[in-house]
Amino acid sequence: MCEAYAQVKAAFVAATDKKYDDFNKPIVNSEYPTLGVRTPVVKSLAKTVPLARRDDILDDFFRDGEKTYESVLFAGCLAARKADYAATRALLGRIVPLFGSWAHVDCVTPLLRWADADALWNDFRYLLDCRGQYEKRFYIMIMFSCCLDDAHIDGILETLRRDVSYGDYYVDMAAAWLLAECLVKYYDKTVALFGERVFPKFVHNKALQKARESYRVSPETKAYLQDLKVK
Repeated sequence: MCEAYAQVKAAFVAATDKKYDDFNKPIVNSEYPTLGVRTPVVKSLAKTVPLARRDDILDDFFRDGEKTYESVLFAGCLAARKADYAATRALLGRIVPLFGSWAHVDCVTPLLRWADADALWNDFRYLLDCRGQYEKRFYIMIMFSCCLDDAHIDGILETLRRDVSYGDYYVDMAAAWLLAECLVKYYDKTVALFGERVFPKFVHNKALQKARESYRVSPETKAYLQDLKVK
């Protein structure tokens, strides 16, 4: 183990907070053991790593047989830092399958806003065909965080309509969140899909709920969206 990765693990131990862990563990619902290190601390550690040491540290992470929720989050945040895109893509290709919490996905994807949206759209689309729900969620959240614009909205709606396999809770929640944002930003393009009822009931209703909760939606539109709810 390189000294830098050993220092990261020691920093996690030093920042462990048992009370926070008791609070946060049921929220992140991680498949890994948790230490109770706050997310800003993990992100800050990832930011302090010189990019020249990124590969060495992540090599040790991949070999580490005692991964924790925090170490996986750290690795994802470190891999997603602004750098050579091809290297970032390759690293995330190895790290995303290791994600064990919705929070891993949701903390890492916004960090990729520096990358070209078309590249992200194409390079990570294969994740929709993976079995793991966090891999599928990763691509949905890429669309949400990095590709929700005029150039991609039609593709996003088509992807959500035809290419997402629903039925996993964290996939369905991500899709509902993205659809709600589509309703807010591209109402005319999106609302017709709810009239056609093309999404599963849970996704359909949750998206409408989240859109109605937005301060960016008028009272009149909220009333209409309420009427679209599937009983």
